[in-house]
Amino acid sequence: MPQRILQTVKKVGYQTGLGLLLLASSAYAGDILVQVEQWQEGAPLFLALAPGESQRWPQLPLQQRLSHDGQARFSELPAGRYAIQLFQDLNGNGQLDHSPRGIPLEPVGFSGNPPLLNGKPKPEQASFVHGEGDTRLTIRLQSPKAKR
Repeated sequence: MPQRILQTVKKVGYQTGLGLLLLASSAYAGDILVQVEQWQEGAPLFLALAPGESQRWPQLPLQQRLSHDGQARFSELPAGRYAIQLFQDLNGNGQLDHSPRGIPLEPVGFSGNPPLLNGKPKPEQASFVHGEGDTRLTIRLQSPKAKR
């Protein structure tokens, strides 16, 4: 009987140690590195990060990220599901301009590069998994269609 108790204690100790090791490693915060395609140099880029399970994008204004090489970085984020939306402010007024029908007049993009035929995707439709290390994404800006 004492041998069985000793084996149980060893097993519980091993599992507890393994659990603490996994817990400590999941607390590591990695970066999300975003390479933006189709961006125009000289115009500011605005990005927003949302939880990937959200039904709506944040109401807060997008954060401006200055970059000279078409890259943006969200630093030290814990593992989880996220979504990114971005736009390039071509006229420098600090906001995304829309037509009277609500169609963006400046280039926009979302993580996962979804087609925009049905309008702006929800964060859950543009979500991705960020692991314990760095995550690299490429987001393509989609320019508004020229008037015919």
